[in-house]
Amino acid sequence: PRCTVIVLIDLGDVILNIKDDHCHSSKPEKILIRTFKQAVQARGINESTSIPQIFDEEVARIDLSTLSITALPSQREIS
Repeated sequence: PRCTVIVLIDLGDVILNIKDDHCHSSKPEKILIRTFKQAVQARGINESTSIPQIFDEEVARIDLSTLSITALPSQREIS
């Protein structure tokens, strides 16, 4: 079957809307990485906490049993 899902994202790669359902399995690591990046970026905009500290706190929050630390973007890639 052909996947008919439509995902709208903004220029910052933030998901705005999802229409329909996937008919195939997604890659959980990509979802975790996207969520991680969005959390770091949002906190960087809304808080006075340093980016390295935010990065470390968000790394501590994610489940690294399902995602290798090497798959995460660096602080520089997120900024």
